[in-house]
This record gives sequence, C-alpha cells and structure tokens, in this order.
Amino acid sequence: MTRKDKLLLLAIVAVLALVVAHALLSVDMVKGGKTVISRVELKNLDPANNGINIEVTRPWYNPRKELAFNVGEPDERSFDRFDVTRCLLQCAQQLGEHDFNRIYLCNKGDRLYYINAEDFKRLGEQYKTGETLNTLSLYVKLPQVTYTLNDSLAFPVHDGMLGSLSDAQDWNTMMSNLLR
Repeated sequence: MTRKDKLLLLAIVAVLALVVAHALLSVDMVKGGKTVISRVELKNLDPANNGINIEVTRPWYNPRKELAFNVGEPDERSFDRFDVTRCLLQCAQQLGEHDFNRIYLCNKGDRLYYINAEDFKRLGEQYKTGETLNTLSLYVKLPQVTYTLNDSLAFPVHDGMLGSLSDAQDWNTMMSNLLR
C-alpha cells in the first residue's frame, strides 16, 4: 500500500467515524436519550400519576450531566398544573442520589426552563407525600429556583404576603408553559 492509499483509507475511516457519531447524536436528540424515570415508574410512585405523560430522560452522551423532565401530550387522560408539579416533586425525591448538574423542564421535548440540581434535590428532600400545606409551600418555592435558558431567574423573587401571591401567579405561568 502506498502512502497515498494509506492517507485515503485514513480519510475514509475518519469520515465514516464522523457519520456514525453524527447519527448516534441525532438519534439521541430525536429519541430523548436514556430514560431515567419512565411513565410506569412515575405511576408506581403514586397511583394518581396513572395516565400522565411525563418522563425524565438524559442524553446518551451526557458530559454536562443534564436531565430533562419532559411533559408530553395527554394521551390516556388529561392532567393539570397540580399533577405536573406533584410529579416534578416526586421526581425530585427519586433523583436525590443521582449525579447531575441541572434538570430542564420541557414541553414535548422543547426546553423551557431549568433548575439547578442542588435546588431540585432540596425540593425533593422537603417534599412529603400527603402533606398538603408543605406541598403548597413548595409550589410557591418552585418559581424562585427556576431559570431561563439564558441563565437568569425565570421569575423575580418576591417577599411578604403579597410576594406569596405573586409567587403563586409565577407558578401558574410556569406550569401553563409546560402544559401548552
């Protein structure tokens, strides 16, 4: 084999490697990656989650340690803001031991917001199934730790009693975007 033939063979192998890598990453983007918490696992956490089209995934290639909480189209039954928030908090409980940096909140695969892992895990630690008052306070805290994709707080932090009302309104806006 001549030097020219070796270089040609090397170039062909390099191009094939790039094509395969691109194909794998494209499939990763289309398929959503590896499922971390499936719809079935979510249902097993709480029977009230039955029929809710939500799952947590991560890309196959994940050097930044990111997860995605994806709210899909209702298929078996419609679900509302409270269902989505309950599922989000239950996922936060389940992911307490996982190693990740942030979780994206997505609507049908489109990233809308993210929550840093530390804040997300703290919400999971504070969430107690069946404790209504505790859960409602976490609903209000959720927008306070939510960021836009350009790394700024998605909603302003409010203080006092009127601030709590504004936080509730921010929660409503956030959940409406996830359910659109």
